[in-house]
Amino acid sequence: LATLFGALMALTLLASACGGGGDDPSAADQAVIDAIAAQIGADGDAPAGLDLNCMASAMVDGLGGTQVMADSYGLTAETIAAGQEPDTVVLSVEDARTMGDASMDCGMGSFILAQLAGDGMAEDDASCLLDKLDQDAIRDMFAAEFMSEADADRIGEAAEDTMFSSIIAAIGSCDLDPTSLGL
Repeated sequence: LATLFGALMALTLLASACGGGGDDPSAADQAVIDAIAAQIGADGDAPAGLDLNCMASAMVDGLGGTQVMADSYGLTAETIAAGQEPDTVVLSVEDARTMGDASMDCGMGSFILAQLAGDGMAEDDASCLLDKLDQDAIRDMFAAEFMSEADADRIGEAAEDTMFSSIIAAIGSCDLDPTSLGL
């Protein structure tokens, strides 16, 4: 359980530098996406297998596009490259969840699977566990990083409760040894 929560918490920490995906961006949009991807990857903590361009694209989409980012938040390719961080923007619950859904398609499942397998869990067991986890709870744990403090507390706590329940159910469903989860 500690191993799994560690992987999920790494995702929420990564959220403070991330976002995910749209269709063929314009040159101006691509410049902002590139700046965000560079910022996410700059500290070297981005997990292998995570598509940084996808994450950056999800963030641009989640923040309403580059025009809204510039007009409402002062975020441009130049300000992001100079160090302004898009993760300081507070989104509605719906917008944060939409961004979270898009971000899940950027390799986060593979990241969680690699974390579990890397911590000694058999790959088949890790895959079964990941398949049985509540995907909305995973998304909400990530999305809470972009919500107001009150919404993040409420949504994040509910996501953690749901995640714990889905882990317990998955242990039985996947016929897992609880010690493989750090229990």
